[in-house]
Amino acid sequence: MSIDSHLLDFLLNQNGVKKATVPSGFIVSQQGDHCNDLIIVLEGQVRVYRPATNGRRITLYYVEKNDSCILTASCVFNQQAFPAFAETTSEVTALFVPLAEVQKWLRTEPLWQNYMFSLLSERMMNLIELVNSVAFETLESRLADWLVLETEKSDSLLIKTTHQKIAEELASSREVISRLLKHFESDGFILLRRSEIQVLNVEQLSIDFKVV
Repeated sequence: MSIDSHLLDFLLNQNGVKKATVPSGFIVSQQGDHCNDLIIVLEGQVRVYRPATNGRRITLYYVEKNDSCILTASCVFNQQAFPAFAETTSEVTALFVPLAEVQKWLRTEPLWQNYMFSLLSERMMNLIELVNSVAFETLESRLADWLVLETEKSDSLLIKTTHQKIAEELASSREVISRLLKHFESDGFILLRRSEIQVLNVEQLSIDFKVV
């Protein structure tokens, strides 16, 4: 989602709001943390994920430019511990909005109210889509969908990633993902290289697995 330029100007001119840059791989929040600030990403990307007892991870969503973390917002509102992990996937520059300001502006600043409610609505829809996907779609179909979406996001048929990272995106294991990718390769959909996947036929991949 995008942030209103007037709201961004407002935030940048507040004494309590701090701007900071953190490196890639930095744990912004971890499960059990108490949230004292709401982070709004200006540049870069943060991955929010949940670990499972078997060691697997599932990506809940990404926080990207002008976006914020709805789980952090929920913790700020309810004074509860953070229920997931938030880790930067690149260098991130962000605004840190103190808890007191987050709560005060919900009562006094219409621009802030609109931003927070839009964030809540968008994230709820994303999480519902994630639950539906995990519950009702086959892993093979979800993997095909992921490959197609990655080519659309990067506007390139070359996807630079690892089997482990895909497994974490799709709440699976590296071994299972590797096996499915090998099947896709033998069927002529993709070509596997070290830390790269060359998609050969996006249209046929979409048709065979009903990617929409």
